[in-house]
Amino acid sequence: MKYLSILFRIVHKQIILPFQESHAPVNEVCLGTSVGLIWSMTPLIGIQMYLGLATWILFRIIRIRFYLPIAIAMIWITNPVTLPFFYYIFYVLGKFTLSILGIPSAELDFRVIYDVMAKSESMGFLSGLWYWTVFLLDRMGLPMFIGGFVVGIPAAIAGYPLTYKMLNAYRTKLAEREGITLKEWEEKHVRKDIGLFSEKPSLNPK
Repeated sequence: MKYLSILFRIVHKQIILPFQESHAPVNEVCLGTSVGLIWSMTPLIGIQMYLGLATWILFRIIRIRFYLPIAIAMIWITNPVTLPFFYYIFYVLGKFTLSILGIPSAELDFRVIYDVMAKSESMGFLSGLWYWTVFLLDRMGLPMFIGGFVVGIPAAIAGYPLTYKMLNAYRTKLAEREGITLKEWEEKHVRKDIGLFSEKPSLNPK
């Protein structure tokens, strides 16, 4: 029960609240969900948020907007509490996919993962990150990355329409409380800007 309570608090604070408090256009939120899900389903805990930020900057350069706080919220799906579960799923799915393709992969004792994590956390940020990255690429690399994308790509594709439906439903309830329509609520509360495509790239998230 204590584990579930901790997990619920993390989910509510890091994932649910950013959606509820967002005043970004719905399409930006949906794209943020997809970007975040792609990166969250990679075995790169420690640098996923930096990758999300780099993606946001790249998209702004090519004049496409997504809501960065939602992308970060989705990245938090894989966190220190949920990490063992997701890494196991990635590894198993990756090995299964490779076996179908006829590509051999070595077995791995998951106790080794915890030892590597503990050692990397005892180092400085850059040295610990480097130690963890080398381990991932050398010992777990291919199965983990393949498994991550096997999960991440469908999740990102499904995440867009699901977010669209759920966010509109939530905002419709907020509109009903104010006695107005969803369109009127959006005109009143949603950030006024270009939307998914931006006329000019900017490096300041809103």
